[in-house]
Amino acid sequence: MAERLTINKRQLAKLLGEDFKVSWIEDQCRTRRIPHLLIAGQYAFTEGHVQEILAMHERRPAEEQPAAVPAPAPTSAPQRRPRASRPLPTIPTGTAPLRDRGLPTHRLRRDAS
Repeated sequence: MAERLTINKRQLAKLLGEDFKVSWIEDQCRTRRIPHLLIAGQYAFTEGHVQEILAMHERRPAEEQPAAVPAPAPTSAPQRRPRASRPLPTIPTGTAPLRDRGLPTHRLRRDAS
């Protein structure tokens, strides 16, 4: 089996530069956004992992793109749909009105007098 050299998260942060913090590397590993090894509960990185991480964060110059065609101006303001009307509930005749129950008695404060 070929010998694989690994580095830890602090060495990786130092290798990548001061823009890469150890806490960022831990977060990226925890959420599995960057390639890594997990050995005895510690993050480790091979040379291949470092190359992949650098490639993932590489930015190339944008190619010149043709000028975007402006969107057509809206002809009128969008019409709002009327709210669906629901009939109001009615109380049948001959029923007793609901009684106001007020606060429950166990929640009332008693006077200390």
